[in-house]
Amino acid sequence: MPLGPFALQWRAPRQNPPQGYPLPEGILRSYIEAPSGPLELLSAIPAKVSNQTPLFFQHGGFGCAEIWLSFLQYYSSRGIPCYALSVRGHGNSWYQGFWRMYFTTRARFAEDVVTSIEHVEALERKRRGNEEKVKVVLVAHSAGGALSQYILSRGMAKVQGFCMFAAVPGFGSASCYNFWALTAPLHFPYRLFHPRYILANTKQVHEAFFMPSTPTSVVKHLERLLSPYESMLWPMQMIPRVVTGPDVLSSIVGWSPRQFSKAKQHDDSPAGVAPRLLVLAAEHDVLCTPALSLDAAQRYRVAFQDLAGKKKLEGISSGDLRTQREQGSEWDGVAFKVVPGVAHHMQNEVEWEKGAMEVLAWSEQL
Repeated sequence: MPLGPFALQWRAPRQNPPQGYPLPEGILRSYIEAPSGPLELLSAIPAKVSNQTPLFFQHGGFGCAEIWLSFLQYYSSRGIPCYALSVRGHGNSWYQGFWRMYFTTRARFAEDVVTSIEHVEALERKRRGNEEKVKVVLVAHSAGGALSQYILSRGMAKVQGFCMFAAVPGFGSASCYNFWALTAPLHFPYRLFHPRYILANTKQVHEAFFMPSTPTSVVKHLERLLSPYESMLWPMQMIPRVVTGPDVLSSIVGWSPRQFSKAKQHDDSPAGVAPRLLVLAAEHDVLCTPALSLDAAQRYRVAFQDLAGKKKLEGISSGDLRTQREQGSEWDGVAFKVVPGVAHHMQNEVEWEKGAMEVLAWSEQL
């Protein structure tokens, strides 16, 4: 553990917000003038205007909008408008001082996300030249997934679909930190309680976020994008259960029965309900493990069935649901998938297309 706390950054960037690195062709960096300060928004907008539902990507702890660059290019090349946000103290958004950031609450980060979603909705209405309501599909990674569940559970935003992308579950997140349980008590005081005590060097980043076979150059590229320090209060607030299940699903709109041809089903057999919630796990994730993600998906599945049975989801009734036998491994309302051969930061792995393809296939049937 060379250099200890002296290898870490303790001050906000001198240029605030930072200037940022040059972006690939087709990616635009702009700033949202939020009440708190300027927030970085990356966008990839297809040249041809369409009614494709926009995708909104949210990073997790220490992340930023740039971790989604490959995804932004991937979807925009297929005609889908894409946006990615950096919340305060991340990426090229405005930075607050070390100790102020240390005790920043989830509510403050939630304000950044909600302000940005509203901003994107307004941009999309203007771009399309109409006043129709536009709702995004929210794709949220890691702790950003827990934050997004918190936002939806409080009704702070409505979305067309929600993808928990290797996300921390809102039903309690203590087990996400099991990977660090043996080393954290040593690293935390050694690095003077700095928030990046468990991600202070390339080896730590590699072990937590990537496959062992991932090239070091790939790991270093992500390491360069990680924020210098983080809120310690935010993850602590997410350790207890923060959602019930129905509260999150109630903030997802556009539910409707699937439209299958009669050649593929019996006349008296319900078509089922397309899953507007996707829980996507990485096979080799040591933080948000597949087992933990499956548990969250099953809880949401039960919540969906309960809401549908009580007719609390607009456009859905119990008659639209298939029996458990008819559903098999493909559930109504909620989908669960495991992406093989990748780890926690699967959007930054060598084989990032695997996760991108899963999200694309899911979003196309919404």
